[in-house]
Amino acid sequence: MLSLSRKVDYALIALAHLAGRPGRTSSAREIAEAYDLPPALLMNIMKELQQLEVVRSLRGTKGGYLLAIDPAAMSLYDLIVGLEGPVQTTDCIPAPDEQAEPDGCTCRATLRCPVQAPLRALHERLVGFLRQVRLADIIRPTHIDVPLARVGQG
Repeated sequence: MLSLSRKVDYALIALAHLAGRPGRTSSAREIAEAYDLPPALLMNIMKELQQLEVVRSLRGTKGGYLLAIDPAAMSLYDLIVGLEGPVQTTDCIPAPDEQAEPDGCTCRATLRCPVQAPLRALHERLVGFLRQVRLADIIRPTHIDVPLARVGQG
C-alpha cells in the first residue's frame, strides 16, 4: 500500500502548525503536545527539517522553530526525498535519478515481467504528481485536484 511515512506525516503537521503562526516560534514539544505526537520523534524530525533548511531554529527563552522557506517553493516530493530518500514504488523500479542494477532486483520474473513497464509508467506519474504538489497545498490547503469539501474540509 502506498502511504506517506509517519515521519513525513508528522513533518507536515509541524509545518502546518508553523505556517499558521507566521513570525512566531514554536518548540517541538509545544507542537507535539498540540497534536498528541511523540515528542522525541518530533524533535528529531524538526532537527532534520532544520538540516534541510525548511525550518530555522532560534535559541533562548523565546526560541523554537520558524518556517525558513516559502511553502509554495518546495514540493512534497522534495520533502519526502529529503526525509526518507528516493521514492520507490517497487523494488525493480529505481528512483528516477538512478540506473537499474540487474543484480539489485530480487524479483525472479524481471526479465519477462508483464507489468514492469506499466508499473514504471505509474511510478513516473506518481513522482510527477508529488513534484507538482507544493507544501503550501498541504499545509495551507486550497485544493489538490480533489475539492476539500469532498474530503470533509470544505
